[in-house]
Amino acid sequence: MKYYLRFLYAKRLFSVKEQNVSENTVLLNKGKSPLQTIYYGTPGSGKSHGVNKLVKEVYPVKEEREEFVFRTTFHPDSDYASFVGCYKPVMEGDVIKYKFTPQAFTKAYVTAWENQEQAVYLIIEEINRGNCAQIFGDLFQLLDRKDGVSEYPIDADNDLKDYLEKELGVGHDGIANGKLRLPSNLNILATMNTSDQSLFPIDSVFKRRWDWKYIKIADAHKGWQIKIGTKSYDWWQFVQAINHFVFDATQSEDK
Repeated sequence: MKYYLRFLYAKRLFSVKEQNVSENTVLLNKGKSPLQTIYYGTPGSGKSHGVNKLVKEVYPVKEEREEFVFRTTFHPDSDYASFVGCYKPVMEGDVIKYKFTPQAFTKAYVTAWENQEQAVYLIIEEINRGNCAQIFGDLFQLLDRKDGVSEYPIDADNDLKDYLEKELGVGHDGIANGKLRLPSNLNILATMNTSDQSLFPIDSVFKRRWDWKYIKIADAHKGWQIKIGTKSYDWWQFVQAINHFVFDATQSEDK
């Protein structure tokens, strides 16, 4: 067994078809070709590192990344309100008032519509640790795109509609007629850990709206030697050899 989790096993486990991600992706051409990609693999294979590296190629300056890159991490308690936003109490002087508080999706959505010449990134870590159906709600319909823009707009709920009309303006394309639609410069990248056993299932309707890129375990320390007594051993050869024993003992490819 060459790798901690082989590609064929991961594909069978999640029933997804890996699609080739072009070298000339949205990450490198500032939003010309919108891309929704889930990077999946075992822990420590470099999924988050790879996403960060690609985003830094577009926005090498930290201040730009803080302005155009939005992050969130899914977990079992995540829901629509923590992803999109909801009314929360805020202090204005000595008075407590309730205001709509935008979360990662809404912040990225507004920024993308206000800066349509810039690529905007919404990065979701551990997408399968939350209940995607609950978190996205009807937003998943927006992931179907034609020429970069959501092919099937959805009705915004009243709270979100009021907030977006205040931020973007009444009649703006981002909320015209009370409809939500993703702009062509809003890109959604996610990471998925394939080894964790305490995960929410992701249904096929949701999965088919994404490109999938498998991140295999690579030899991060080529030539790295470990010493035992007076002898030296190649680390990567040791990993490959010990994996045979682990598999024989557990009959589990994700161990």
